[in-house]
Amino acid sequence: MTWRVARSLDVLLGQLNAKAPNRSKVSDGSIGDAAHQARDSDHNPWYGPGIVTARDFTHDPAGGLDGQWLADTLARFRDPRIKYIIWNRRILDARPLLDPWTWQPYSGINPHTRHVHLSVMDNPTCDDTRAWTLAAPVTPPAPLTLRYGMHHPDVLRLQSILTTQYPLYAHWSPITDYFGDKTLAAVKEFQRRSGLAVDGVVGAMTRKALGM
Repeated sequence: MTWRVARSLDVLLGQLNAKAPNRSKVSDGSIGDAAHQARDSDHNPWYGPGIVTARDFTHDPAGGLDGQWLADTLARFRDPRIKYIIWNRRILDARPLLDPWTWQPYSGINPHTRHVHLSVMDNPTCDDTRAWTLAAPVTPPAPLTLRYGMHHPDVLRLQSILTTQYPLYAHWSPITDYFGDKTLAAVKEFQRRSGLAVDGVVGAMTRKALGM
Protein backbone atom coordinates (compact mmCIF):
# COMPACT_ATOMS: atom_id res chain seq x y z
CA MET A 1 0.00 0.00 0.00
CA THR A 2 1.24 3.47 -0.86
CA TRP A 3 1.48 5.68 2.20
CA ARG A 4 3.01 8.91 3.45
CA VAL A 5 3.29 10.89 6.67
CA ALA A 6 1.08 13.94 7.26
CA ARG A 7 2.97 16.94 5.94
CA SER A 8 2.62 18.92 9.17
CA LEU A 9 4.59 16.21 10.96
CA ASP A 10 7.30 16.30 8.32
CA VAL A 11 7.59 20.05 8.90
CA LEU A 12 8.03 19.51 12.65
CA LEU A 13 10.59 16.78 11.98
CA GLY A 14 12.60 19.19 9.86
CA GLN A 15 12.46 21.88 12.54
CA LEU A 16 13.63 19.50 15.26
CA ASN A 17 16.42 18.11 13.09
CA ALA A 18 17.59 21.68 12.44
CA LYS A 19 17.45 22.47 16.16
CA ALA A 20 19.32 19.31 17.15
CA PRO A 21 21.24 18.06 14.08
CA ASN A 22 23.18 15.48 16.11
CA ARG A 23 20.21 14.06 18.00
CA SER A 24 19.58 10.34 18.20
CA LYS A 25 16.76 9.03 16.02
CA VAL A 26 16.74 5.52 17.46
CA SER A 27 13.13 5.83 18.67
CA ASP A 28 11.85 8.00 15.84
CA GLY A 29 8.97 6.45 13.99
CA SER A 30 6.14 7.09 11.56
CA ILE A 31 4.36 4.10 10.05
CA GLY A 32 3.66 1.39 12.61
CA ASP A 33 5.11 -2.09 12.82
CA ALA A 34 3.08 -5.30 12.84
CA ALA A 35 1.99 -4.69 16.43
CA HIS A 36 0.60 -1.29 15.49
CA GLN A 37 -1.11 -2.70 12.42
CA ALA A 38 -2.99 -5.15 14.61
CA ARG A 39 -4.67 -2.37 16.59
CA ASP A 40 -6.24 1.04 16.17
CA SER A 41 -3.29 3.43 15.89
CA ASP A 42 -2.51 6.74 14.21
CA HIS A 43 0.73 5.11 13.09
CA ASN A 44 -1.37 3.20 10.56
CA PRO A 45 -2.07 4.89 7.17
CA TRP A 46 -5.79 4.87 7.75
CA TYR A 47 -6.71 8.51 7.02
CA GLY A 48 -7.29 9.80 3.49
CA PRO A 49 -5.09 8.37 0.74
CA GLY A 50 -2.86 6.37 3.05
CA ILE A 51 -1.79 9.18 5.40
CA VAL A 52 -0.03 8.38 8.68
CA THR A 53 -1.08 11.02 11.21
CA ALA A 54 1.49 10.29 13.95
CA ARG A 55 5.22 10.61 14.50
CA ASP A 56 7.54 9.67 17.36
CA PHE A 57 10.51 11.88 18.28
CA THR A 58 13.40 10.38 20.26
CA HIS A 59 14.14 11.70 23.73
CA ASP A 60 17.83 12.62 23.58
CA PRO A 61 18.77 15.48 25.93
CA ALA A 62 22.48 15.00 25.29
CA GLY A 63 21.83 15.38 21.56
CA GLY A 64 19.78 18.53 21.99
CA LEU A 65 16.21 17.21 22.00
CA ASP A 66 14.65 16.74 25.43
CA GLY A 67 11.32 14.93 25.38
CA GLN A 68 9.96 16.89 28.32
CA TRP A 69 10.78 20.17 26.60
CA LEU A 70 9.11 19.03 23.38
CA ALA A 71 5.96 17.79 25.12
CA ASP A 72 5.70 20.92 27.26
CA THR A 73 6.29 23.20 24.28
CA LEU A 74 3.69 21.53 22.10
CA ALA A 75 1.20 21.66 24.97
CA ARG A 76 2.01 25.29 25.74
CA PHE A 77 1.32 26.69 22.29
CA ARG A 78 -1.78 24.54 21.60
CA ASP A 79 -1.37 24.25 17.85
CA PRO A 80 -4.81 23.44 16.38
CA ARG A 81 -3.29 20.61 14.33
CA ILE A 82 -2.58 18.60 17.49
CA LYS A 83 -4.85 15.66 18.23
CA TYR A 84 -2.95 14.28 21.21
CA ILE A 85 0.53 13.96 22.73
CA ILE A 86 1.88 11.01 24.70
CA TRP A 87 5.00 11.33 26.82
CA ASN A 88 6.35 9.70 29.97
CA ARG A 89 3.22 7.79 31.00
CA ARG A 90 0.91 10.73 30.36
CA ILE A 91 -1.40 11.76 27.53
CA LEU A 92 -2.75 15.16 26.57
CA ASP A 93 -5.75 15.11 24.23
CA ALA A 94 -6.68 18.34 22.46
CA ARG A 95 -10.09 17.18 21.34
CA PRO A 96 -13.19 18.46 23.17
CA LEU A 97 -13.57 15.42 25.38
CA LEU A 98 -13.84 15.50 29.17
CA ASP A 99 -10.83 17.70 29.86
CA PRO A 100 -9.00 18.88 26.72
CA TRP A 101 -5.42 20.18 26.87
CA THR A 102 -4.88 18.60 30.28
CA TRP A 103 -2.30 15.91 31.02
CA GLN A 104 -3.83 12.62 32.15
CA PRO A 105 -2.26 9.29 33.20
CA TYR A 106 -1.48 6.96 30.31
CA SER A 107 -1.46 3.21 30.85
CA GLY A 108 -0.69 1.91 27.38
CA ILE A 109 1.76 -0.92 26.75
CA ASN A 110 4.52 1.52 25.78
CA PRO A 111 5.14 4.11 28.53
CA HIS A 112 6.64 6.54 25.99
CA THR A 113 9.68 7.36 28.07
CA ARG A 114 12.08 7.06 25.13
CA HIS A 115 10.15 9.19 22.69
CA VAL A 116 7.35 11.74 22.41
CA HIS A 117 4.36 10.61 20.37
CA LEU A 118 2.47 13.30 18.46
CA SER A 119 -0.76 12.66 16.61
CA VAL A 120 -2.32 15.32 14.40
CA MET A 121 -5.95 15.70 13.50
CA ASP A 122 -7.44 13.34 10.94
CA ASN A 123 -8.66 16.17 8.76
CA PRO A 124 -7.08 18.44 6.12
CA THR A 125 -5.12 20.39 8.77
CA CYS A 126 -2.79 17.41 9.06
CA ASP A 127 -1.18 18.62 5.82
CA ASP A 128 -0.88 22.25 6.94
CA THR A 129 2.79 23.08 6.32
CA ARG A 130 3.10 26.16 8.52
CA ALA A 131 6.08 26.06 10.86
CA TRP A 132 5.38 24.90 14.39
CA THR A 133 5.85 27.40 17.22
CA LEU A 134 8.68 26.08 19.36
CA ALA A 135 9.59 29.27 21.23
CA ALA A 136 7.83 32.42 22.32
CA PRO A 137 8.56 35.43 20.13
CA VAL A 138 11.19 37.72 21.57
CA THR A 139 9.66 41.06 22.48
CA PRO A 140 12.22 43.84 22.55
CA PRO A 141 12.20 45.87 25.74
CA ALA A 142 10.32 49.14 25.64
CA PRO A 143 12.61 52.15 25.15
CA LEU A 144 13.65 53.73 28.43
CA THR A 145 11.87 56.93 29.43
CA LEU A 146 14.52 59.58 29.99
CA ARG A 147 14.04 62.20 32.65
CA TYR A 148 15.87 64.81 34.72
CA GLY A 149 18.61 63.49 36.97
CA MET A 150 19.34 60.30 35.02
CA HIS A 151 22.75 58.95 34.01
CA HIS A 152 22.33 56.65 30.98
CA PRO A 153 23.93 56.05 27.53
CA ASP A 154 20.60 56.99 25.93
CA VAL A 155 20.93 60.44 27.50
CA LEU A 156 24.18 60.90 25.57
CA ARG A 157 22.36 59.85 22.40
CA LEU A 158 19.58 62.33 23.16
CA GLN A 159 22.08 65.14 23.63
CA SER A 160 23.87 64.20 20.42
CA ILE A 161 20.63 64.43 18.46
CA LEU A 162 19.73 67.77 20.02
CA THR A 163 23.12 69.32 19.35
CA THR A 164 23.78 67.95 15.86
CA GLN A 165 20.31 67.98 14.34
CA TYR A 166 19.15 71.06 16.18
CA PRO A 167 22.16 73.45 16.34
CA LEU A 168 20.07 75.97 18.26
CA TYR A 169 20.39 73.74 21.31
CA ALA A 170 24.13 73.11 21.03
CA HIS A 171 25.08 75.64 23.66
CA TRP A 172 22.42 74.30 26.04
CA SER A 173 23.31 70.64 26.22
CA PRO A 174 26.91 69.45 26.71
CA ILE A 175 27.54 65.88 25.50
CA THR A 176 27.61 63.76 28.64
CA ASP A 177 25.44 60.90 29.90
CA TYR A 178 23.78 63.12 32.51
CA PHE A 179 20.28 64.59 32.10
CA GLY A 180 20.84 67.93 33.80
CA ASP A 181 19.42 71.44 33.70
CA LYS A 182 20.65 72.30 30.20
CA THR A 183 19.36 69.04 28.72
CA LEU A 184 16.02 69.59 30.44
CA ALA A 185 15.74 73.09 28.98
CA ALA A 186 16.62 71.81 25.50
CA VAL A 187 14.07 69.00 25.69
CA LYS A 188 11.31 71.36 26.85
CA GLU A 189 12.07 73.79 24.04
CA PHE A 190 12.04 70.95 21.52
CA GLN A 191 8.71 69.71 22.87
CA ARG A 192 7.26 73.22 22.73
CA ARG A 193 8.31 73.71 19.11
CA SER A 194 7.09 70.23 18.16
CA GLY A 195 3.62 70.66 19.63
CA LEU A 196 4.21 68.05 22.32
CA ALA A 197 3.38 68.12 26.01
CA VAL A 198 6.08 70.27 27.60
CA ASP A 199 7.10 68.14 30.56
CA GLY A 200 10.82 67.65 29.95
CA VAL A 201 10.34 63.88 29.93
CA VAL A 202 11.59 61.95 26.89
CA GLY A 203 8.96 59.27 26.53
CA ALA A 204 7.58 57.49 23.48
CA MET A 205 6.17 60.57 21.72
CA THR A 206 9.25 62.72 22.23
CA ARG A 207 11.53 59.85 21.22
CA LYS A 208 9.56 59.42 18.01
CA ALA A 209 9.72 63.14 17.23
CA LEU A 210 13.48 63.11 17.83
CA GLY A 211 13.94 59.99 15.70
CA MET A 212 15.37 58.02 18.61
